[in-house]
Amino acid sequence: MKTITTKITIIALLLSAVSIAQVKHSFEAETEAGYEYNYFRSPGEVHQNGQIFTASDLIESSIYQDIRLDYDFRKRWGKNRIRFSASPWARLYYENLEDSYWSLSTNVKYDYRLNRDTRILGEVSFKRRNREGLGGDQDVLINPLGYSNYGVKAGARFEPIQKNKTTVLAFYNFRDFDEFGVRDLQYDEFGIQFRSEQEFEVNNLEHEYGITGYVRKRLYDTFNASNVITAGERDWDYLKLTGYYNFPISKNFKIRPSYEYFVRVDNKNSRSNFNQFGPSIRLRYDNKKTTVRSTFRYLTRNYTNLEARDNNGLLGENIKYNYALFNLDAEHQLESGLILTATVYSFIRDTNFTDVTARSFRGYTNQYAGVGVKWKI
Repeated sequence: MKTITTKITIIALLLSAVSIAQVKHSFEAETEAGYEYNYFRSPGEVHQNGQIFTASDLIESSIYQDIRLDYDFRKRWGKNRIRFSASPWARLYYENLEDSYWSLSTNVKYDYRLNRDTRILGEVSFKRRNREGLGGDQDVLINPLGYSNYGVKAGARFEPIQKNKTTVLAFYNFRDFDEFGVRDLQYDEFGIQFRSEQEFEVNNLEHEYGITGYVRKRLYDTFNASNVITAGERDWDYLKLTGYYNFPISKNFKIRPSYEYFVRVDNKNSRSNFNQFGPSIRLRYDNKKTTVRSTFRYLTRNYTNLEARDNNGLLGENIKYNYALFNLDAEHQLESGLILTATVYSFIRDTNFTDVTARSFRGYTNQYAGVGVKWKI
């Protein structure tokens, strides 16, 4: 009897040890200091009510301090796995403290291994962005910067052929923007997103090519506290496709060229239709202590029904944007758990819509750079 009891105790201890081994926690704390130029993405000049406002009146810039925490939990049992993450983040502007803002992103992901080649996937997410101010990025709708977003996803990842991974997910989002002036805006969004990637090996280096994309419908509602501005609705469909090739130069250095095509269809009156396209290239270098990631994208957006204007009136051509986006993130491990970080970001929008009486549809530049430290457990 004593022997049986001892065996049961040993088995229980082993099962407990296995269970503990399948639970994993991780935590990161990061701070970064730098400088951001034109953080409200304003144009350089606006003429309103007979008065000219120049860049000194419109453009806000400041030294900033970022603070980010990230907690991740994951547990695996049998064919099941659950993951939880929470990431609070804040950017403090020391020269304009009232413009500081914060966000909180949380999600719970679940997957079930149905068989060797298929996983069932599910996700619930919430994001809160607490920010006030007028962004120059708005087009048709008055779009405040603060919002709460509730999302859910469900689908599967499977391997139809060897070394291929294909993921298909249905999703729904509800975003409630903060009230701005006399406007209150929200939207419902649903659709399908997908990703298919194929790997193969050349000279002991892993190559990869694939396609990602989504189809979604977005239904806007605007509510107003003014009788002058009426409430409105928007019914927009989106299609986005991106093809890419991941090319390893060496075990430590990879480049990833890609090309995207993006379309919006305005189902109400066709006013806000556009198509967008362009190339990008992503670079990644990593070794035991250092990781450098960089991306450059150049995109063109053409509106099909909205005409561009200059200071003399309509140009007889539709609105066109050219976007140049660059970012660089670098990390270098100083000692166990302590990492030195650096960030560079640049966003430039150029357009043929140059009428100084308008703020929407205008061109602008937003850039920032900073250095910091990250502590990882």
